[in-house]
Amino acid sequence: MCGVIGLICERTRDDMGQVAAELLKTLEYRGYDSTGAAIQGDEEDVVLKKGVGAPSVMVDELGITRMAGRAFCGQVRWATFGAVTKENSQPHVVRCKSFLYGAHNGNVTNCDDLKAWLTSEGHAVLSDNDGEMVVHTIEHFFAREIAKATDPREPGARRRAMRSAITLAASKLEGSFAAVIVDPVTRVMWAIKLGSSLYFGVGEDEAGGHFAIASSDLSSVLKLTRVVVPITEGELVEYDAKAHCIYSITDRTVKTTAGPVRLAAGQAIEREPVRSRLRAKDTALIPPFETFMDQEISAQEQTARDVITLFLGGSEAARAAREIARPDITSQLDALRDQYEDAKIRRLFHELCDLPAWKSVVQSAPPAIANAEKLASGEAGFFTDLLPMARSREDTIGVRMLDAMLEADEVAETRALIDRFGDMCMKAVAARGRVYVICCGSSYHAAKAASLYFNELAQVELTPVLPGEFRGQSSRSLRDGDLVIAVSQSGETKDLIDVLNDVIASGHAVGRIALVNNVNSTLAQEKSDLVIPLRCGPEIAVPATKSFMNQMVVFYCLALHVAERRVDDLGATAAERAVLTRELDRRREQLRAIPALIRETVSSTDADIELAARTLYLAPSIHILATRVAAIAKEGALKIREVVLNHTEGFEASEFKHGPNTILGFNTVLGPEEVDAMLKRLGHTLRRLTTEAGEAGLGSESLKRLLEATTDSVLSPSGTSFSLDAAERRIFERVVDRAELFSALYSDYPLVYVTGPDERDVALTVSQINTHKIRGSQTVVIAEDHPALTGAATKAPTDNPSYRSVVVTLPRTNDTLLATFSSTVALQRLALKMSLLKKHYLDRLGIAEHGVHPDVPKNVSKSITVD
Repeated sequence: MCGVIGLICERTRDDMGQVAAELLKTLEYRGYDSTGAAIQGDEEDVVLKKGVGAPSVMVDELGITRMAGRAFCGQVRWATFGAVTKENSQPHVVRCKSFLYGAHNGNVTNCDDLKAWLTSEGHAVLSDNDGEMVVHTIEHFFAREIAKATDPREPGARRRAMRSAITLAASKLEGSFAAVIVDPVTRVMWAIKLGSSLYFGVGEDEAGGHFAIASSDLSSVLKLTRVVVPITEGELVEYDAKAHCIYSITDRTVKTTAGPVRLAAGQAIEREPVRSRLRAKDTALIPPFETFMDQEISAQEQTARDVITLFLGGSEAARAAREIARPDITSQLDALRDQYEDAKIRRLFHELCDLPAWKSVVQSAPPAIANAEKLASGEAGFFTDLLPMARSREDTIGVRMLDAMLEADEVAETRALIDRFGDMCMKAVAARGRVYVICCGSSYHAAKAASLYFNELAQVELTPVLPGEFRGQSSRSLRDGDLVIAVSQSGETKDLIDVLNDVIASGHAVGRIALVNNVNSTLAQEKSDLVIPLRCGPEIAVPATKSFMNQMVVFYCLALHVAERRVDDLGATAAERAVLTRELDRRREQLRAIPALIRETVSSTDADIELAARTLYLAPSIHILATRVAAIAKEGALKIREVVLNHTEGFEASEFKHGPNTILGFNTVLGPEEVDAMLKRLGHTLRRLTTEAGEAGLGSESLKRLLEATTDSVLSPSGTSFSLDAAERRIFERVVDRAELFSALYSDYPLVYVTGPDERDVALTVSQINTHKIRGSQTVVIAEDHPALTGAATKAPTDNPSYRSVVVTLPRTNDTLLATFSSTVALQRLALKMSLLKKHYLDRLGIAEHGVHPDVPKNVSKSITVD
């Protein structure tokens, strides 16, 4: 939630506003309630431009793109404290006790108390925004500290005073946040990490010379540089264009390879820059895609393949690398990977290539490595950088060899992680412990899918639970032997971290496992005994797609592993165990087909999904009914709610008849199509009134009263108009038929059915379709081909000629578990197409700020770091 940037250049650049605009737009997925930029040149004057709206619109409207300068502090806001107003937008420039400007990302929970305190101390607080409280609080202590200096304008004194001020302010500010604070006198910046994401990078270019940038998001740093300096929780970076230093904000103990180290508040920390393995293009929108959501849905084929390949032992190149006797090049390779400057990387790479022992290995490289088409290790980005530095084919093969060897190491590491996961699960099962999967949003739906996989394959019960529900249902009944699995793309979801803190504080021997995409996150680094990476890469669109898919794939692999370890427990006889083993072997082999299944689903269902999207995109409310795969229905419903803004609920199909089916038939949930139909019928009625009034010789005043009486009576409980005389009333009663007008509001309610190919599930779904369509529903079926499903869906009730249906046929797997992957893709694509159709419709109507967008829908943020 929210995004903050601080950029300082060695010299003024005329295009600073354009650079700022691009950086702000990169952060749009983190916040689009308001946009702001404070830009400073060579003098102390600061120009502040901010207002309500998304950066893609506001950077031009505010004139940010036309600004020049050396220093830029920017922010995109996802509102928590304070309404969405210009006053509450950031950055904030303060001049009460000194002169500072800055912005924050996160949540300061004692915002109201701080405002009262700051006001009592003489600060002019202009907003209700917690970001302003951060800047004012630091200003307050900075003024106090700088007053102790002999020369308040001396740069060293100001730096020392600011470090002290931030340390003092940190004890006053409650919550989780990151911030950038700028001293306009020295143009020095401070980037503060206290619970929210923050990245820092340095570089040099022709326009501005040396520069340094801090941002809430790595993708915006990568826009300018790949040389980054890692920052951890409880640290600040003090920086100008040419130098930086990291300091501890609080007294704390940190983990190091040499063991725990105690750091004092204000203590300097030495940390070398590193070269990011991600590149700017890894987070860029690549043609022909027009939205990140579309691009990321398509990327699921590859991200799923990456996970499955590691689980199954790696690529052919990695398998070949395991058989090669490796020379000891550890020190040379470590030195190479530690570099971040191209010249040094090139020199060390060539030195490695020229080592006789390494040349011998490369010259005997097996074809699987020498002819590998792609790099597959987790360092593929780095090795891709080495390829252009190759002097010969031998050097190129050397890069492929390094990649294959590293992938082989990753396979071994993955196997060790999976084995440890299996150990922890088996221990919990043996102890009759409960296995809780705690997560939010899409991750919760992935956990529900996981419960299906573990139940069907391993006969192990997983209990998916939301953090709030866990606190209410289970937190006080934890016992030794239980196991908690926490799932989060970001690893920073605050309510999930809070619950893990409760688990740790319980004192029980409860295992803690994290499934995260960001292995450097709080959840991974501080709250877990074991971390399983999702390996889905950066995800830019706010709605989760490839992270959800990889969560399901990882859980499927883990369930298969646990099932294989439980064969002896699950089979009472040797024959039963043999049958189980053959079935699990078959499923292990089927894993390889999942990426192709994803690809085939995208291509083969496109036309049907388009038809379904056109049927549904203006529906104000939808239910997705699933038989045995409720996780998929709930995730599909969330995707539609997020990006289309139509109310959508995902249900276990059998539950729909227990109350929710009252929505069928005539109801008062109205959408644009129904309102449009009634307005057109009302228009026809008004034309008849006008004609008959004219034929009866009534004048304009009579016509005016007739029109008023008609519009008053349409939806008013009182249909009597006391303004009409006898002649007017006769015309009114002859022409105006309220029941006829109401009938225009009727439409069949849309139900989307999702089921696997199991015959029992299909039979239940057919029964539900037949039950509901005669009560007034339209039907969309997403399932593998089955004559009974198609027949039930397409056959119209005899009394409903307007009945509509669409059947989306999934690629055939004859397997419910595999169908969870294909139906997920179909629902993601349905939400995407509905969003684009509705966005175009609302744009054509000229409705401003409607919030329908597949990448950045209103009110939704990528990582929820607030309560």
